[in-house]
Amino acid sequence: MKIIGHRGARGLAPENTVLGIRVAMREKVDMIELDLWAQDGKIVLSHDPLVEGKKYTTLAQALKKVDSKLPLNLELKDPEVLRLLKKEMHGYKGEVVFSSFNYKILQIVKNIFPKSEIAVLEKWSGVRAVARASRLGTKRIHINHKALWSGFVKSMKHKDYKLYAYTVNLSDRAEELEKWGIDGIFTDYPNLFKDR
Repeated sequence: MKIIGHRGARGLAPENTVLGIRVAMREKVDMIELDLWAQDGKIVLSHDPLVEGKKYTTLAQALKKVDSKLPLNLELKDPEVLRLLKKEMHGYKGEVVFSSFNYKILQIVKNIFPKSEIAVLEKWSGVRAVARASRLGTKRIHINHKALWSGFVKSMKHKDYKLYAYTVNLSDRAEELEKWGIDGIFTDYPNLFKDR
């Protein structure tokens, strides 16, 4: 089971920052998840809508820090990011998965980066997630762990879907999900799962 640092390592360091990325890398995560918005012609990292006057870590700073050493999951929050994404990602050699709750954003990303992996983000409906994934031609779904149950996970694995659960911060729940066959979890506390 893969361990993905949620917003860097949100429970251990400020989220969506270079420090958070550094901590996630120190904790030996398998992937780092970051959230993207557009601000003044640049892509910046933030989970929530941007606050005027606040200074944010840029995607360029994040890419430089990761330096292709770890896969990245870039969650696209803002359609404006799409205008800047190709330029900002130019020359980056690392593995990237693009995810979003917004189906239209994923359609556009698929056209911009046809070789990159796309992940459907879903809050509660496995049926909707599968329908969207099917239309996008992807087998990767990132879904709220509270929406999962063993029968659904087993059925999806039987159909070769890659299922990742967010946000899992309890080792008992992670263990249960792993038994069901989940591919990975997003966590605020990657230090809790070092032995996996």
